[in-house]
Parts: sequence; C-alpha cells; structure tokens
Amino acid sequence: MSQPFPKTFVVDIGRSYTDAFIVSNDKNSLVIEKKLSLPTSNGDLAFTLNTIIGQLNVSQEIPKIFTGSLPEAETQAKDYGAIFVSQDDTTKEVTSWLEKNSFKGAVILDAGSYSYNPTIKVGNIGAFVTKEISETDIENYFGNKSIKPQSLPVKPIELDIEEAFYRIVFSSNNNFVSSKSDVINVVISGAYFSKAPKKTRLALVILDILSKGRVAQVKLDTKLFLHSFGALLKQHPEIADWEVEFLKDLGAFISFGGHGRVTLDYGFADNQEISIVEDEIALLPSPKEQKIKIVFPDSKEKKKITVTGGSFGVLLDGRTKPLRLAFGKTESRSALERWQEAIEKVEMME
Repeated sequence: MSQPFPKTFVVDIGRSYTDAFIVSNDKNSLVIEKKLSLPTSNGDLAFTLNTIIGQLNVSQEIPKIFTGSLPEAETQAKDYGAIFVSQDDTTKEVTSWLEKNSFKGAVILDAGSYSYNPTIKVGNIGAFVTKEISETDIENYFGNKSIKPQSLPVKPIELDIEEAFYRIVFSSNNNFVSSKSDVINVVISGAYFSKAPKKTRLALVILDILSKGRVAQVKLDTKLFLHSFGALLKQHPEIADWEVEFLKDLGAFISFGGHGRVTLDYGFADNQEISIVEDEIALLPSPKEQKIKIVFPDSKEKKKITVTGGSFGVLLDGRTKPLRLAFGKTESRSALERWQEAIEKVEMME
C-alpha cells in the first residue's frame, strides 16, 4: 500500500537565487503552501539555507528534497539530511511529464542556466540595445553581474542588455535550433522572466529568436518551480497525475519572416483569414483552452498546424528574419524602439 504524500520542503539552489517551497496534497492537487526566494550566498550556502529554513519554519521532521545547478548543492543536501536530485534528472522528469500532457518535445529555456562568457560577442548583444552604448559599458555590466549575479536590471538600458543576452543564448540552444517540429513547444523559466512585470518584453524576445517560418507554443514558469517540481516527480511519481498551477500559457508565436497570410479555423462555421504586412506585429486574442487549426495558404505544401491560445493568443510577426540589426547603428535602435512600442500595444488576456 502506497504511503500518502507528505508535506515536503523542496529547494532549488541556483547560481543567483535559491527558491524554496513547502508543498502538500489537497485532493490530488499539488499545493504550494509557502514560497521564499533569496539571493544565493555563494561561498556560504548554509547561510542562505538556514535563513530560508528559519523564515519558513521548516521543522526537523519534514521531508526535504534539494536540487540545484551549483556543485555544492549535493553536499548541502547531505548536510541537511535531504534527498538530492540532479538538474539533469529534474529536466528529464519535467519533459516526460509535459510529454504525457500533450506538450511533446518540450524545449526548456532556463535563464538561470546561462551566465555571460567571453565567447559571446559583445557587438551581438549591443545590436539589441535601444540606446547609445559602448562595448566597454556592456562588458562592465556583465563584470558587475558576475560579482552580484542575483541583481536584477532596473534602468531601461540594463533591461535591454539583459534581454539582448538572453536572445543570444536562447537562440543558440541546440534543442531549440535543431527542433524539427512544425510547432516548437517551449517552456521559459528563470528569475528574470518569471519576476518580470512586463510579459510583453518576454514576448518580443521569443519572437526575435524565431527564424522565418517557425512557430512556437510557449509556457512560462511563473513561480520558479520547474526544477523543484521535477525533483518532486523523481521522488513521488504519483503527483504526475495531480493538478498543478505554475505554468502560464502565453500562446502561439508565428514568425513569417515578412508579409504573410494565414487561415484560422476556430471550430466555427466560417474560417478567418488574416494578412499582415512586412514589419507588422499583430495579436489575435484567443484563450488558452481554444484550439486553432492554422493553414499557411502561401506555403508550397499549404502547411497546416494546430495551436492553442494563451495570454498573447496568437502572435503574428511580419518582420524580416534574421533581423537586420547592427551594433551602433541609429536605424537599428529606431527599429528596436518601434518594435517595442508595437508589442506594448498588444492586449494580454490574463
């Protein structure tokens, strides 16, 4: 006879932040009773963990599960009498769970997994910055970031630099680049995007990294719970069938690479045909429960896909891909500002 799921303390120790949760079962629904996210004290992880345990009133008896991207995470698990689950295993568990829930071949783009390194060309980052800036300014930003990795950007130009960095690393993700799926299923996680108040900026990042003709169905980890959930799945497979609420459906993102046309079948009597002009970004409102069959009548094979809606419904991108941007060019900065203004005008469905 299987044992009932115990109230559990689960921790994800990241390079920048340590995210901790106390979870329990309520009629086969996984409930996050308490949550705390604190900057990781590199070199003294025990300080961060002791602070979290104290603030969440974690008892000695409660089962503990640790995961984390830092090598020291496994050692800390032993010190605190916790079970350790590697992030390779948490990723496998989550992708398998998503597969069973009809989100097949999911590509996880975790902002917390990336840090700046010299192989990334500063000019490529600078091409996405809307204000005048030097390569030295960008290098100094990441130099300061290496000292305080948990610091979040505040100034507009810092937001630009941070998002430009994620454009570069996300677009280089091998699973993302090599996906052969007609619709790439993507899960975004990490403190920067999960905590970001303006999800429209994330939407633009996703559109920017989609090459011509690509479509992405996107979910966002709003609670920084992805790896903790994977660790729980590893130890308690029964929760795979429970209700969970930490992934937000952002919708479908379509990159035409220029002007384009689609026919949308919402299951009603008449289909809807939508055309967009070059450089246009348009949103078609559609809730997450809505399935939409889309036909691309101008493609050679009259490509057909099925997507679902979400906060952004279906986003159509008519900009030329790859984006024609260059570091230090006034026309590039003007284009970036124009696209940001366009995406900010779309109305999200919460």
